[in-house]
Amino acid sequence: MSEVIGVRGTIFVADVDGTLTPARQSMTDDFAKFLGQFLEKRVFYIVTGSDLNKIKEQVPKFVRDKFAGMFCSLGNEFYVENELIYKNSFIPEPSLLEKLEEYRKNTTYDGELFSNYIEERCGMLNFSVLGRNCPMSARDRYAVWDEKHTERLRIVEELSVLFPEYVFSIGGNISVDIVPQGHDKSQVATKLREKYPTQKIVFIGDRIEPN
Repeated sequence: MSEVIGVRGTIFVADVDGTLTPARQSMTDDFAKFLGQFLEKRVFYIVTGSDLNKIKEQVPKFVRDKFAGMFCSLGNEFYVENELIYKNSFIPEPSLLEKLEEYRKNTTYDGELFSNYIEERCGMLNFSVLGRNCPMSARDRYAVWDEKHTERLRIVEELSVLFPEYVFSIGGNISVDIVPQGHDKSQVATKLREKYPTQKIVFIGDRIEPN
């Protein structure tokens, strides 16, 4: 897209799941229409833990075409108009993977577990005790359970002590995002500030809180 700085020179950056779309679901038609109009005279980026294929499933092409860029996998790969500009690599150490297997084996969650519980993405891991290949009903059930039992928060806190060279953060409704230090969403702020040294940058997301 041709980049035109909008009103007051503001740069917008938005999360996707739980912000522009329901978690792991398609953008609603009404919101897609609104957002398409909103993007006409604004510079707007997305930053998400998902990969590009998931974004294509959730966000209509006519909306994606108006993004100034898409930071996927927590900013570890960056696309402009579907062209890959850069990507980071990440090979997790075996002891970390063993620990994730322990959490999966020893969970106290009493519902059914599903496959794809350790998903490798560009520059990161996404870990879900529940398993990402779950139906929406199971996702919703686990999210309610986890809010009460704080399993993911405990996992993040324990792993942060055991593996200080990584950043662990709660991702979406069912998972934990894992990246090397410096490769979380904060890297997007650094990259955008390099490109826009004086403009105001506004981040929009559903989890604006410490950690």
